Amino acid sequence: MEGFPPDRRLTLRVATSCDLEDIATVAQEGFPDDPEFDYRFPHRLEYPEDNRKWILQEYKEYLEQPNKYAVMIITASDNDDKAIALSVWDMSLATAHQGSDLGVPDDPEEEPRRKDVNAMHFREFKCQMNKALGTYFGGYGEDQIHLWLLATRPAFRHRGAGTRLCRWGLERASQSSRYTTVLASPMGRALYKELRFTRCGLFTIRVDGEAESLEICAMASFNG
Repeated sequence: MEGFPPDRRLTLRVATSCDLEDIATVAQEGFPDDPEFDYRFPHRLEYPEDNRKWILQEYKEYLEQPNKYAVMIITASDNDDKAIALSVWDMSLATAHQGSDLGVPDDPEEEPRRKDVNAMHFREFKCQMNKALGTYFGGYGEDQIHLWLLATRPAFRHRGAGTRLCRWGLERASQSSRYTTVLASPMGRALYKELRFTRCGLFTIRVDGEAESLEICAMASFNG
């Protein structure tokens, strides 16, 4: 986004385990106004400690798999050089994720272990997102870098952090002549469009028999 002048207070770097608590704060503050987060975790305000516990587990798993994931953060000098924005990039979609069920067993007969979640929505979201990877991006194979997560703390938005994180992935993909892909919620589409991602398709996540739904846009960019 060319409208953002460089903000010298911001620094882009690879996250480490020492950043985990700060990353959890970014996620807890930066995602709740995204419809994806609200759809899966509608009880997060009732159970904030439980919500944070599972966020910490999720990002711990990403950080423990550097051969698969690149966890990039933006830190700010006016935030004690702590993280104010994050991104999680899947550098090898063919490599299986090693981790837990994050508190929601795949078997619907089993009770979830977390309190903040709508278990049916969580399972349907997981199922449909995995299907969409194959439907829209399967033809790219390993010739892609996939953006799973992007968030900025509200108090630090409109300073170009999200754009810088996206450009990091776009540059890495370009260097190896790969696509950059994302399954975008409504909140992120404007940014991706400005960065010249193109729409590959649109799909709806909805549990059978429910009116509530979530619309996701598959988008891709190639600058090789």
